[in-house]
Amino acid sequence: MQCDFVVDIGNSNFKVASLQKNKIIQTYRFEHNKLDELIQLIKNTNIVFANVAGKEYQEIFQENCKIIFVVDNKIKFPFVSEYKTKESWGMDRAGNIAAAIEKFPNENVLVVDIGTCIKFDFIDQKNSYKGGLISPGIRLRFESLKLSTANLPLLHPCSNYDFIGKSTKESITNGVVYGCYSEILGIMNQYESKFKNLKIIITGGDAFYFDFTEKSNIFADDILTLRGLHQLYLFNVE
Repeated sequence: MQCDFVVDIGNSNFKVASLQKNKIIQTYRFEHNKLDELIQLIKNTNIVFANVAGKEYQEIFQENCKIIFVVDNKIKFPFVSEYKTKESWGMDRAGNIAAAIEKFPNENVLVVDIGTCIKFDFIDQKNSYKGGLISPGIRLRFESLKLSTANLPLLHPCSNYDFIGKSTKESITNGVVYGCYSEILGIMNQYESKFKNLKIIITGGDAFYFDFTEKSNIFADDILTLRGLHQLYLFNVE
């Protein structure tokens, strides 16, 4: 059956790809409070659906669309998974790996997805998914500083940050964003030291806050997850 849209329900946003003849032709991003706008876009269409947020979303989409394929942990994957807790493995991560092996088959690939959480997922040149890491994303770190202290304000990320903050606002902003940058760069370096000829793919809604141009083995793909979810659908129905 022809797929019209791929819908990825994330923790912060709805990510959507429009397809024609099994090719992604356009992508959209909606915040959760824009659900009505998303429903108007995809109403009465055939969708591939992945959800890492609440179950109530699946009911809403079932009422308004025809879900022709649900990406969950019961489907077949085009790789061998060594992940031990498959029941709690987010299908956005599975999609990232599926897209990574299509982009770089039979290579060591690290996917870094920078969004609500920062997720690192690694697949080796033998097509074996080894697992990865999950840590709080930029916005969660800002929120935790506000919620866990009496006087610190809630701030928001920016792409202009330095090592030394000259005000409380700058200290928080620089500390959170530069801290994330240093964490990501440090983990990349560790993977590079262990796996030869490593390819690194950067994706996620907050990836644009960071510049990793000092590395020549990094490739950016802001719709990697949607590509991968579509690949998983094709792998299972063809």
